Amino acid sequence: MSSLATKWAGRLYGTNTGNLFLEITQDGETVNGIARFLDNLYGLALYEFTGTFDGKLKLNCKPLESSIAEGLGDVTVEAVLTPEGNLRGNWSSTVGTAGTFDAYPHDISAASQDSAKSQNIPEQIFNKNIQIGSVRLFSDDVKRIVAFVEQDYTVGRAIITYNIRGSQATKYASDFIREIESLGEINYLKITIQETEAQGINKVIVLELVEHGISEVRVSGINEAWVIGKAESIAQVIRPRQNILVTTYRKYGLNLNGVIFFAMLVAIPGISEWKDRAIFAATVFILLNLLLFIHGKFIPNTKIYLSQKKPSFFKRAWPSILSWVIAASSSIFAAWVFYLLTKSPSP
Repeated sequence: MSSLATKWAGRLYGTNTGNLFLEITQDGETVNGIARFLDNLYGLALYEFTGTFDGKLKLNCKPLESSIAEGLGDVTVEAVLTPEGNLRGNWSSTVGTAGTFDAYPHDISAASQDSAKSQNIPEQIFNKNIQIGSVRLFSDDVKRIVAFVEQDYTVGRAIITYNIRGSQATKYASDFIREIESLGEINYLKITIQETEAQGINKVIVLELVEHGISEVRVSGINEAWVIGKAESIAQVIRPRQNILVTTYRKYGLNLNGVIFFAMLVAIPGISEWKDRAIFAATVFILLNLLLFIHGKFIPNTKIYLSQKKPSFFKRAWPSILSWVIAASSSIFAAWVFYLLTKSPSP
């Protein structure tokens, strides 16, 4: 038979919400102790409980004293130990309130400590970051991404941060999804979710899509396989909506830049005067850096269309079109400079 930790701390959810602290004394399958609940609205309530633990924890709780003047009833609790060693279950009272709760061990008994030492449980955190690139998303894409991010979480709630009307707003994902059709276009979106695992360490997902800069998904946790797999899976869900051209440019400086530079190396021996060669090399160098600057400054990395009416094809495609036009124009300009420097003077 498993022994329970003597002290547990956690959160209560449902008709009442707040912090929870349990002090448990165990004698075989019999348990008793004190429960302290700090309600977010009504204050502190103390309960004395008795019950059993035979793989499932069952408690009958009676109120002792409280900052709440009246309205407390007897509470019934049923919970199980999760594979991570946490308590998770349901509660209900004789006055009609009910909900769920999660609690985590904070003062493990000597027997449990010896067991943990004998198992040599490692306490370490694994991290995986994957750059997303340039994306164009619609409301259905955002809903699908949020739902996928929330998978594997039973208690944690996703939080959305986004730019709107020149300021940032943060709200729960459920509220964001409810209002999504009225938000129009946004160019910044951050999805965050976390939940406590074993040893009190959080497993965390942060997906950040920015207008200018690096968009990436960051995953942390104690399970290496889950961390790597979740990060790769989120990247795969988003990948069909990537703008390949802009992503390639931001990641590699656009392959066409390399072509221009290689063409300069091939063509430069055809210029006889060293001054003309210097002018040509300087022109190409300025063009390459100007291309990178324009792409980073004026072509958005992230564009999210949340209204019911989808934008026109041109509005969706203009970053790619502009990218190609800029790259092609720079190539033509470099060729024109080469022509001016190498053409023979008129007799």
